[in-house]
Amino acid sequence: MADNNGISGGLEGTTLPLAMTLSAFTAIAWYNVIDLNVSIWITFKRRRGLYFYSLLVSSWGIMIYALAFLMKFFQVWKNDYVSVALITIGWYAMVTGQSLVLYSRLHLVVRDKQKIKWVLYMIIIDVFLFHFPTTVLTFGANSPHADIFSTPYSIMEKIQVTGFCIQEFIISGLYVHATRQILKPGETFQKKRFRRVMRHLIYVNILVILMDITLLGTEYANLYDIQITFKGTLYSIKLRLEFAILNQLRSIVHPSGTSYDNGANSQPGPRDISLHTFQNQNTASQAPANGNSSTQDKKGAEDETSLEDLAATSGGGGSAIVTGRASRQKGAYSSNSSEIEFAGAGY
Repeated sequence: MADNNGISGGLEGTTLPLAMTLSAFTAIAWYNVIDLNVSIWITFKRRRGLYFYSLLVSSWGIMIYALAFLMKFFQVWKNDYVSVALITIGWYAMVTGQSLVLYSRLHLVVRDKQKIKWVLYMIIIDVFLFHFPTTVLTFGANSPHADIFSTPYSIMEKIQVTGFCIQEFIISGLYVHATRQILKPGETFQKKRFRRVMRHLIYVNILVILMDITLLGTEYANLYDIQITFKGTLYSIKLRLEFAILNQLRSIVHPSGTSYDNGANSQPGPRDISLHTFQNQNTASQAPANGNSSTQDKKGAEDETSLEDLAATSGGGGSAIVTGRASRQKGAYSSNSSEIEFAGAGY
């Protein structure tokens, strides 16, 4: 490996295989970004909201980040300050933008609003903890006083890579945990397509965690030049996967729409059907014993009840199994309802 692996200025003593590897990683990242942007502009008809803009910002950040580092490594751009400025802009957009993509759709599976708020706080705090100090050290390591800043930058680089990986572990872990809670109790009531999408959501988030672990491996192996270009490729793949699965998740929330309305206030509406998580799987069998089951002529009245009334009829032993018709007519949501809702009959 070269004496200078690109922390300060360009690479020194670069071999042909290394140059080809770095260029290949950059080309893959660019290809994925271009393909993703085409998909974004084709898919979205109403272009607004955090989900839409975070996808665009994150994808463009990958492109800028990958290009600027390649130009810096091979000294195509002689002014390192220009390269570092573009690298910093791209890095902010790529890393934090991708976390915001996951955050913007977290409410679809996580029903605890407080948890969602804490995720946003974590993303904001990590900008101050990891982005800002690393930026200062990056400019210092590429200044005339590089010998002073290079070692602190190398240490901070490991800290920030670890910190942002932990951030993504937490968000992906929330998706996996919440999705498992939704799938466990409602197997009888859920459509095959719904369960397939939810399982894919789990697999994608596990894959994201595994990819972050490989990134940590290259960082702690001190393969800085490989880690930097590999990071752009990795983030482009993760963003492509997240875009695909989150759109599938959105499609079961609003199956009647082919254009995605991703406004800032993407909240359950009065015409959505809420899928409940079931704290007590015996609720259905216990409900008739609670004195609230009766004859056929009461069925219509039961369908007209609110979700809160239905929850009360379960005897307080757990969440009610709520029919799609009642939710559609009343548009109400009980405190036990998950944030998964979809405007179509059945589960």
